[in-house]
Amino acid sequence: MQVFHVYIDDLRFTFVDRAPVEELKARIVQASRNDGDFVSISQSSRPPSEIFVTAQTRVRIETATIPRDPVASGAVAGEDDDDAFWFDFDSLA
Repeated sequence: MQVFHVYIDDLRFTFVDRAPVEELKARIVQASRNDGDFVSISQSSRPPSEIFVTAQTRVRIETATIPRDPVASGAVAGEDDDDAFWFDFDSLA
């Protein structure tokens, strides 16, 4: 099972599906290119809300894989599928 943590400035939103995270990423990039805009966030661990996003907004997305049965998974310590995605708005110009 994958869990997605989206950090926007000092707020953390947690998602259990990839699709809302991909949609959110696209809206964040568009808002940063529009000199700032409100981005609505729903389907997360927090109540639905809107965040004002600019090119200076710090955004980080982490993906974590949570084993369904940690005892039976047979995973060796240090072996996991965790990855992280960092937005770098300067590279989007």
